[in-house]
Amino acid sequence: MKKLLFKKKKDQGIPSQGLLTIEAVPDISPQDRGSTSSTKKIPPQPPATPWKLFLLFAQITTVTLGGGYVIVPVMGGALEKKGWMGEERFYDIFARAQLFPGPFALSTALLVGAELCGFWGAFAAFWAVLLPPFVVIVGVSKLLLTYQEVPQVQAFLQGAGAVVPGVIAAMIWKNLKRFPWRIHRLIALGSLTVLLILLPAYSIYLLLGALPLLYWWEGLWKSSK
Repeated sequence: MKKLLFKKKKDQGIPSQGLLTIEAVPDISPQDRGSTSSTKKIPPQPPATPWKLFLLFAQITTVTLGGGYVIVPVMGGALEKKGWMGEERFYDIFARAQLFPGPFALSTALLVGAELCGFWGAFAAFWAVLLPPFVVIVGVSKLLLTYQEVPQVQAFLQGAGAVVPGVIAAMIWKNLKRFPWRIHRLIALGSLTVLLILLPAYSIYLLLGALPLLYWWEGLWKSSK
């Protein structure tokens, strides 16, 4: 691309007047200007495929200790880093996955795979979540039983156990930040928590009775505003 530059040039025969001339100058891109512009173009991330999704989830489930509450936030961070799914969308899927029976890490992976790559994405996510832990448990369980008294092995297990609560707390905090807390919600959930602690034998009845009451109170609060 070239830009037209208008400038005045004095004529040799008429020094008091100027002639308007037009010169073509090349357009300099931001990359060629050096210090004049620091804008950098971020290269687009490659799209997700069933095979790439399988490799990503398999790497996570192979080395992650602590169950679904640890796998899920690591999975969400990896998807966001790849540019395949944003944090908000991932945790919306995670909330929906908890309605399905079975391990919620598996349900979350299935829904994420279906969202990104359809049926084959869900198929790849299913095997990526189940197969690596099964192989690791079968292969490592005998070694752990044999070397569990070794100080280095004990230190590794203790260190992994110390990390798990932090990862779970980070996931809970991310979800709490997304939820619009109000005083009536805090009172309702706090009261339900106290009742569940004091009356554990009636937890099922308390939960079944509390759900419609919470929905009713939420609607009453909205209508009063």
